[in-house]
Amino acid sequence: MDLIRSYDWYLARNMLAGTLLAFVALFSIDSVIDLINDLELLDKRGFTVQHVVLKLFLGMPQRLYDLMPTSLLLGTLIGLGNLAARGELEAMRSVGISRMRILWSVLAVGTVLVVISMGVGETVAPTTEGYLRSLHKSSDMHKISIRSRHGQWVRDGNRFINIKQMFTDRRMADIWVYEMDADYALRRVSFARDAVYEDGVWKLSQVRHDRILQDGVETSEMDEETWQRLVSPELFKVVSVKPEHMAAGSLKTYIEYLDANGLDSRRYQLAYFNRFAVPLSGLAMLLLAVPFVFLPLRTGGLGQRLVLGIGIAVVFDLLSRVLGNGSVVYGMPPLVGAFSPVLLVSVVATVVYRKLAWI
Repeated sequence: MDLIRSYDWYLARNMLAGTLLAFVALFSIDSVIDLINDLELLDKRGFTVQHVVLKLFLGMPQRLYDLMPTSLLLGTLIGLGNLAARGELEAMRSVGISRMRILWSVLAVGTVLVVISMGVGETVAPTTEGYLRSLHKSSDMHKISIRSRHGQWVRDGNRFINIKQMFTDRRMADIWVYEMDADYALRRVSFARDAVYEDGVWKLSQVRHDRILQDGVETSEMDEETWQRLVSPELFKVVSVKPEHMAAGSLKTYIEYLDANGLDSRRYQLAYFNRFAVPLSGLAMLLLAVPFVFLPLRTGGLGQRLVLGIGIAVVFDLLSRVLGNGSVVYGMPPLVGAFSPVLLVSVVATVVYRKLAWI
Protein backbone atom coordinates (compact mmCIF):
# COMPACT_ATOMS: atom_id res chain seq x y z
CA MET A 1 0.00 0.00 0.00
CA ASP A 2 2.83 2.41 0.85
CA LEU A 3 4.42 1.62 -2.52
CA ILE A 4 1.20 2.42 -4.38
CA ARG A 5 0.71 5.63 -2.41
CA SER A 6 4.29 6.71 -3.15
CA TYR A 7 3.77 5.91 -6.79
CA ASP A 8 0.57 7.99 -6.89
CA TRP A 9 2.30 11.01 -5.41
CA TYR A 10 5.26 10.63 -7.76
CA LEU A 11 2.98 10.41 -10.81
CA ALA A 12 0.89 13.35 -9.57
CA ARG A 13 4.01 15.53 -9.19
CA ASN A 14 5.10 14.76 -12.74
CA MET A 15 1.61 15.44 -14.13
CA LEU A 16 1.28 18.70 -12.19
CA ALA A 17 4.72 19.88 -13.33
CA GLY A 18 3.91 19.06 -16.95
CA THR A 19 0.45 20.67 -16.74
CA LEU A 20 1.89 23.83 -15.18
CA LEU A 21 4.52 24.03 -17.91
CA ALA A 22 1.89 23.56 -20.64
CA PHE A 23 -0.44 26.12 -19.06
CA VAL A 24 2.31 28.74 -18.76
CA ALA A 25 3.21 28.24 -22.43
CA LEU A 26 -0.40 28.42 -23.65
CA PHE A 27 -1.22 31.32 -21.33
CA SER A 28 1.82 33.26 -22.56
CA ILE A 29 0.91 32.77 -26.21
CA ASP A 30 -2.73 33.71 -25.66
CA SER A 31 -1.82 36.72 -23.51
CA VAL A 32 0.75 38.04 -25.98
CA ILE A 33 -1.83 37.93 -28.78
CA ASP A 34 -4.34 39.86 -26.64
CA LEU A 35 -1.63 42.26 -25.48
CA ILE A 36 -0.69 43.12 -29.06
CA ASN A 37 -4.36 43.77 -29.91
CA ASP A 38 -4.85 45.94 -26.83
CA LEU A 39 -1.69 47.97 -27.39
CA GLU A 40 -3.17 49.10 -30.69
CA LEU A 41 -5.95 50.78 -28.69
CA LEU A 42 -3.66 52.94 -26.56
CA ASP A 43 -4.74 56.60 -26.34
CA LYS A 44 -8.04 55.71 -27.99
CA ARG A 45 -11.10 56.60 -25.86
CA GLY A 46 -8.95 56.78 -22.74
CA PHE A 47 -7.38 53.29 -22.98
CA THR A 48 -3.99 53.43 -21.18
CA VAL A 49 -1.10 51.09 -20.38
CA GLN A 50 -2.60 50.58 -16.91
CA HIS A 51 -5.84 49.42 -18.51
CA VAL A 52 -3.92 46.96 -20.69
CA VAL A 53 -2.00 45.45 -17.76
CA LEU A 54 -5.08 45.30 -15.53
CA LYS A 55 -7.13 43.70 -18.33
CA LEU A 56 -4.44 41.03 -18.71
CA PHE A 57 -4.45 40.33 -14.97
CA LEU A 58 -8.25 40.20 -14.68
CA GLY A 59 -8.43 37.78 -17.60
CA MET A 60 -6.29 35.15 -15.88
CA PRO A 61 -9.13 33.20 -14.13
CA GLN A 62 -11.12 32.87 -17.37
CA ARG A 63 -7.98 31.77 -19.22
CA LEU A 64 -7.32 29.16 -16.54
CA TYR A 65 -10.79 27.73 -17.12
CA ASP A 66 -10.53 27.86 -20.92
CA LEU A 67 -6.98 26.47 -21.19
CA MET A 68 -7.16 23.77 -18.50
CA PRO A 69 -8.39 20.90 -20.75
CA THR A 70 -5.60 21.41 -23.31
CA SER A 71 -3.02 22.11 -20.58
CA LEU A 72 -4.01 18.91 -18.79
CA LEU A 73 -3.71 16.91 -22.00
CA LEU A 74 -0.29 18.31 -22.95
CA GLY A 75 0.98 18.24 -19.37
CA THR A 76 0.08 14.58 -18.94
CA LEU A 77 1.77 13.67 -22.21
CA ILE A 78 4.88 15.59 -21.12
CA GLY A 79 4.92 14.11 -17.61
CA LEU A 80 4.22 10.50 -18.60
CA GLY A 81 6.43 10.88 -21.68
CA ASN A 82 9.39 11.79 -19.50
CA LEU A 83 8.70 8.80 -17.26
CA ALA A 84 8.47 6.54 -20.31
CA ALA A 85 11.69 7.96 -21.78
CA ARG A 86 13.55 7.16 -18.55
CA GLY A 87 12.06 3.68 -18.40
CA GLU A 88 10.20 4.43 -15.17
CA LEU A 89 6.80 3.38 -16.47
CA GLU A 90 8.19 -0.04 -17.37
CA ALA A 91 9.81 -0.23 -13.94
CA MET A 92 6.45 0.46 -12.32
CA ARG A 93 4.81 -2.25 -14.39
CA SER A 94 7.59 -4.69 -13.41
CA VAL A 95 6.62 -4.35 -9.73
CA GLY A 96 2.97 -5.13 -10.45
CA ILE A 97 1.44 -1.76 -11.30
CA SER A 98 -0.75 -2.35 -14.36
CA ARG A 99 -1.37 0.07 -17.19
CA MET A 100 -5.02 0.42 -16.11
CA ARG A 101 -3.83 1.32 -12.60
CA ILE A 102 -1.62 4.01 -14.15
CA LEU A 103 -4.59 5.27 -16.18
CA TRP A 104 -6.73 5.35 -13.04
CA SER A 105 -4.13 7.48 -11.24
CA VAL A 106 -3.88 9.82 -14.23
CA LEU A 107 -7.66 10.31 -14.29
CA ALA A 108 -7.74 10.87 -10.52
CA VAL A 109 -5.18 13.69 -10.77
CA GLY A 110 -6.97 15.04 -13.85
CA THR A 111 -10.29 15.06 -12.00
CA VAL A 112 -8.81 17.16 -9.18
CA LEU A 113 -7.46 19.70 -11.69
CA VAL A 114 -10.79 19.77 -13.55
CA VAL A 115 -12.71 20.40 -10.30
CA ILE A 116 -10.34 23.25 -9.44
CA SER A 117 -10.77 24.82 -12.88
CA MET A 118 -14.56 24.48 -12.63
CA GLY A 119 -14.49 26.18 -9.23
CA VAL A 120 -12.44 29.05 -10.64
CA GLY A 121 -14.71 29.28 -13.69
CA GLU A 122 -17.88 29.42 -11.60
CA THR A 123 -16.71 31.77 -8.83
CA VAL A 124 -13.60 33.81 -9.58
CA ALA A 125 -13.90 34.22 -13.36
CA PRO A 126 -17.41 35.79 -13.38
CA THR A 127 -16.29 38.26 -10.71
CA THR A 128 -13.21 39.33 -12.65
CA GLU A 129 -15.33 39.59 -15.80
CA GLY A 130 -17.50 42.06 -13.87
CA TYR A 131 -14.39 44.09 -13.04
CA LEU A 132 -13.45 43.96 -16.72
CA ARG A 133 -16.82 45.48 -17.64
CA SER A 134 -16.20 48.25 -15.12
CA LEU A 135 -12.74 48.75 -16.60
CA HIS A 136 -14.20 49.09 -20.10
CA LYS A 137 -16.75 51.54 -18.79
CA SER A 138 -14.15 53.69 -17.04
CA SER A 139 -11.96 53.77 -20.14
CA ASP A 140 -14.99 54.45 -22.39
CA MET A 141 -14.12 51.23 -24.24
CA HIS A 142 -17.00 49.00 -25.23
CA LYS A 143 -19.33 51.43 -23.53
CA ILE A 144 -22.05 50.69 -26.03
CA SER A 145 -23.20 47.12 -25.54
CA ILE A 146 -25.65 47.15 -28.46
CA ARG A 147 -26.08 49.75 -31.15
CA SER A 148 -27.57 48.51 -34.37
CA ARG A 149 -30.18 49.23 -36.99
CA HIS A 150 -32.69 46.77 -35.60
CA GLY A 151 -31.66 46.97 -31.94
CA GLN A 152 -32.37 44.45 -29.22
CA TRP A 153 -35.79 42.84 -28.86
CA VAL A 154 -37.01 41.81 -25.41
CA ARG A 155 -40.31 40.23 -24.47
CA ASP A 156 -41.91 40.78 -21.08
CA GLY A 157 -45.26 39.02 -20.90
CA ASN A 158 -47.56 40.80 -23.37
CA ARG A 159 -45.08 43.62 -23.94
CA PHE A 160 -42.55 43.60 -26.77
CA ILE A 161 -39.69 46.04 -26.26
CA ASN A 162 -37.23 47.25 -28.90
CA ILE A 163 -34.07 49.02 -27.72
CA LYS A 164 -31.85 50.72 -30.27
CA GLN A 165 -28.93 51.40 -27.93
CA MET A 166 -27.87 49.75 -24.67
CA PHE A 167 -25.01 50.93 -22.49
CA THR A 168 -23.11 49.00 -19.83
CA ASP A 169 -23.99 51.57 -17.13
CA ARG A 170 -27.69 50.55 -17.28
CA ARG A 171 -28.74 53.24 -19.72
CA MET A 172 -30.78 52.84 -22.88
CA ALA A 173 -31.73 55.09 -25.78
CA ASP A 174 -34.56 55.04 -28.32
CA ILE A 175 -36.88 52.54 -26.63
CA TRP A 176 -40.14 51.35 -28.20
CA VAL A 177 -42.67 49.42 -26.09
CA TYR A 178 -45.54 47.60 -27.83
CA GLU A 179 -48.25 46.47 -25.42
CA MET A 180 -50.73 43.77 -26.43
CA ASP A 181 -53.97 42.56 -24.88
CA ALA A 182 -54.82 38.94 -24.06
CA ASP A 183 -55.58 38.28 -27.75
CA TYR A 184 -52.29 39.89 -28.82
CA ALA A 185 -53.99 42.86 -30.39
CA LEU A 186 -51.93 46.04 -30.21
CA ARG A 187 -53.30 48.41 -27.55
CA ARG A 188 -50.55 50.94 -26.84
CA VAL A 189 -47.21 52.03 -28.30
CA SER A 190 -44.80 53.95 -26.10
CA PHE A 191 -41.54 55.63 -27.05
CA ALA A 192 -38.82 57.03 -24.79
CA ARG A 193 -35.75 58.89 -25.95
CA ASP A 194 -33.68 57.81 -22.92
CA ALA A 195 -34.01 55.50 -19.92
CA VAL A 196 -31.73 54.91 -16.93
CA TYR A 197 -32.06 52.40 -14.08
CA GLU A 198 -31.57 54.13 -10.72
CA ASP A 199 -32.72 53.33 -7.18
CA GLY A 200 -34.62 50.26 -8.33
CA VAL A 201 -36.78 52.04 -10.91
CA TRP A 202 -36.54 53.10 -14.56
CA LYS A 203 -36.45 56.85 -15.19
CA LEU A 204 -37.59 57.72 -18.71
CA SER A 205 -37.30 61.05 -20.51
CA GLN A 206 -39.08 62.49 -23.57
CA VAL A 207 -41.86 59.90 -23.44
CA ARG A 208 -44.76 59.60 -25.89
CA HIS A 209 -47.73 57.23 -25.60
CA ASP A 210 -50.06 56.29 -28.47
CA ARG A 211 -53.13 54.50 -27.12
CA ILE A 212 -55.20 52.65 -29.72
CA LEU A 213 -58.93 53.13 -29.17
CA GLN A 214 -62.03 52.03 -31.02
CA ASP A 215 -62.40 55.37 -32.81
CA GLY A 216 -58.74 56.36 -33.28
CA VAL A 217 -55.44 56.96 -31.54
CA GLU A 218 -54.95 59.00 -28.37
CA THR A 219 -51.49 60.56 -27.98
CA SER A 220 -49.90 61.91 -24.83
CA GLU A 221 -46.41 63.20 -24.09
CA MET A 222 -44.37 63.58 -20.91
CA ASP A 223 -40.94 65.06 -20.29
CA GLU A 224 -40.17 62.47 -17.60
CA GLU A 225 -41.76 59.29 -16.27
CA THR A 226 -40.86 56.63 -13.71
CA TRP A 227 -41.57 52.97 -14.48
CA GLN A 228 -41.30 50.20 -11.96
CA ARG A 229 -40.83 47.62 -14.72
CA LEU A 230 -39.24 47.87 -18.16
CA VAL A 231 -36.49 45.30 -18.73
CA SER A 232 -34.52 43.24 -16.21
CA PRO A 233 -31.23 44.92 -15.19
CA GLU A 234 -29.65 41.47 -15.53
CA LEU A 235 -30.03 41.90 -19.29
CA PHE A 236 -27.09 44.32 -19.28
CA LYS A 237 -24.82 41.60 -17.91
CA VAL A 238 -25.99 39.25 -20.64
CA VAL A 239 -25.49 41.59 -23.59
CA SER A 240 -22.05 42.74 -22.38
CA VAL A 241 -20.67 39.27 -21.56
CA LYS A 242 -20.32 36.33 -23.88
CA PRO A 243 -22.52 33.40 -22.82
CA GLU A 244 -19.38 31.24 -22.66
CA HIS A 245 -18.01 33.50 -19.90
CA MET A 246 -21.14 33.48 -17.74
CA ALA A 247 -21.48 31.31 -14.65
CA ALA A 248 -23.86 28.36 -14.81
CA GLY A 249 -26.21 29.96 -12.26
CA SER A 250 -26.53 33.18 -14.28
CA LEU A 251 -27.09 31.21 -17.47
CA LYS A 252 -29.79 29.10 -15.83
CA THR A 253 -31.60 32.22 -14.58
CA TYR A 254 -31.52 33.86 -17.99
CA ILE A 255 -32.64 30.66 -19.76
CA GLU A 256 -35.66 30.49 -17.43
CA TYR A 257 -36.45 34.11 -18.29
CA LEU A 258 -36.25 33.43 -22.04
CA ASP A 259 -38.34 30.27 -21.79
CA ALA A 260 -40.98 32.01 -19.68
CA ASN A 261 -41.38 34.63 -22.41
CA GLY A 262 -41.38 32.15 -25.30
CA LEU A 263 -37.99 33.29 -26.62
CA ASP A 264 -35.21 31.21 -28.17
CA SER A 265 -32.79 30.11 -25.46
CA ARG A 266 -30.83 27.45 -27.35
CA ARG A 267 -27.61 29.45 -27.55
CA TYR A 268 -27.64 30.00 -23.80
CA GLN A 269 -28.62 26.39 -23.14
CA LEU A 270 -25.59 25.30 -25.16
CA ALA A 271 -23.35 27.62 -23.12
CA TYR A 272 -24.90 26.27 -19.91
CA PHE A 273 -24.26 22.62 -20.77
CA ASN A 274 -20.77 23.50 -22.01
CA ARG A 275 -19.94 24.77 -18.51
CA PHE A 276 -19.90 21.09 -17.55
CA ALA A 277 -18.89 19.50 -20.86
CA VAL A 278 -15.75 21.61 -21.44
CA PRO A 279 -14.00 20.54 -18.21
CA LEU A 280 -14.97 16.91 -18.87
CA SER A 281 -13.41 17.22 -22.33
CA GLY A 282 -9.98 17.28 -20.69
CA LEU A 283 -10.62 13.87 -19.13
CA ALA A 284 -12.03 12.52 -22.39
CA MET A 285 -8.92 13.62 -24.30
CA LEU A 286 -6.75 12.03 -21.60
CA LEU A 287 -8.52 8.71 -22.15
CA LEU A 288 -7.61 8.89 -25.82
CA ALA A 289 -4.03 10.14 -25.42
CA VAL A 290 -2.63 8.07 -22.52
CA PRO A 291 -2.25 4.76 -24.46
CA PHE A 292 0.06 6.48 -26.96
CA VAL A 293 2.57 7.15 -24.16
CA PHE A 294 3.22 3.43 -23.92
CA LEU A 295 3.86 3.04 -27.65
CA PRO A 296 7.54 3.07 -28.71
CA LEU A 297 8.53 6.32 -30.38
CA ARG A 298 11.88 5.84 -32.07
CA THR A 299 12.76 9.48 -32.73
CA GLY A 300 11.70 12.82 -31.33
CA GLY A 301 9.68 11.29 -28.51
CA LEU A 302 8.70 14.50 -26.72
CA GLY A 303 8.08 16.40 -29.95
CA GLN A 304 5.87 13.64 -31.32
CA ARG A 305 3.85 13.50 -28.12
CA LEU A 306 3.33 17.28 -28.14
CA VAL A 307 2.22 17.15 -31.78
CA LEU A 308 -0.13 14.30 -30.86
CA GLY A 309 -1.60 16.27 -27.96
CA ILE A 310 -2.04 19.44 -30.01
CA GLY A 311 -3.63 17.43 -32.82
CA ILE A 312 -6.13 15.81 -30.45
CA ALA A 313 -6.96 19.19 -28.88
CA VAL A 314 -7.46 20.88 -32.27
CA VAL A 315 -9.64 18.08 -33.63
CA PHE A 316 -11.70 18.01 -30.44
CA ASP A 317 -12.15 21.79 -30.51
CA LEU A 318 -13.31 21.71 -34.13
CA LEU A 319 -15.66 18.82 -33.36
CA SER A 320 -17.12 20.69 -30.38
CA ARG A 321 -17.67 23.84 -32.42
CA VAL A 322 -19.30 22.01 -35.32
CA LEU A 323 -21.61 19.87 -33.18
CA GLY A 324 -22.38 22.69 -30.73
CA ASN A 325 -23.21 25.32 -33.35
CA GLY A 326 -24.95 22.70 -35.47
CA SER A 327 -27.27 21.88 -32.58
CA VAL A 328 -28.33 25.54 -32.40
CA VAL A 329 -28.71 26.01 -36.17
CA TYR A 330 -30.51 22.75 -36.91
CA GLY A 331 -32.68 22.60 -33.81
CA MET A 332 -30.95 19.69 -32.08
CA PRO A 333 -31.13 19.54 -28.26
CA PRO A 334 -28.26 21.68 -26.87
CA LEU A 335 -27.50 18.89 -24.39
CA VAL A 336 -26.60 16.65 -27.34
CA GLY A 337 -24.48 19.33 -28.96
CA ALA A 338 -22.52 19.94 -25.76
CA PHE A 339 -21.86 16.37 -24.62
CA SER A 340 -21.73 14.42 -27.89
CA PRO A 341 -18.02 15.31 -28.54
CA VAL A 342 -17.10 14.02 -25.06
CA LEU A 343 -19.16 10.86 -25.62
CA LEU A 344 -17.70 10.31 -29.10
CA VAL A 345 -14.09 10.64 -27.88
CA SER A 346 -14.84 8.29 -24.97
CA VAL A 347 -16.20 5.68 -27.39
CA VAL A 348 -13.13 6.00 -29.63
CA ALA A 349 -10.89 5.66 -26.56
CA THR A 350 -12.73 2.49 -25.51
CA VAL A 351 -12.18 1.02 -28.98
CA VAL A 352 -8.46 1.88 -28.75
CA TYR A 353 -8.20 0.16 -25.35
CA ARG A 354 -9.82 -2.96 -26.72
CA LYS A 355 -7.49 -2.99 -29.73
CA LEU A 356 -4.47 -2.68 -27.42
CA ALA A 357 -5.90 -5.37 -25.10
CA TRP A 358 -6.03 -3.00 -22.12
CA ILE A 359 -9.59 -4.08 -21.33
